[in-house]
Amino acid sequence: MSLKSWLLKKLKGDDSADFELSDEEVSLSGLNLTTVLDAHMQWKTKLEDTLNDKSTETYEVKTVAQDDLCVLGKWLYGPGKALYSKLPEYEALRQIHASFHLCAGNILLDHNNGSIESANSTLKGEFKDLSSQIQMDLVSLFTSAKAQ
Repeated sequence: MSLKSWLLKKLKGDDSADFELSDEEVSLSGLNLTTVLDAHMQWKTKLEDTLNDKSTETYEVKTVAQDDLCVLGKWLYGPGKALYSKLPEYEALRQIHASFHLCAGNILLDHNNGSIESANSTLKGEFKDLSSQIQMDLVSLFTSAKAQ
């Protein structure tokens, strides 16, 4: 099973297929694919917990909305940019990653302003779509970069 096929199943909620990657396959110039995929999937839970007042953490809108502070963002603007910015998959990932962070920030802003319904709607719609796309674009970049 290809990495893309596995991810598509995972995004559809099918956890039946295990996918084993070697240490070489899971790393791209210092970026660990599994770690980054997991981190971005966890944001949905973090935001849901915040919207449902179940979170013990406080998130600053300004910080969450920035796309260069997380592990992937630091990589995208550092080693990733230096090595892969000529690949179309790099720019697609960079753009969707920036949109993902802005969307997460907007969800928190709506929550802070008492617009819980709007925040939940964005979380279940736009955020979910961006989250799925960022994962697909990340896999696409890994696949393209490894083929070089």
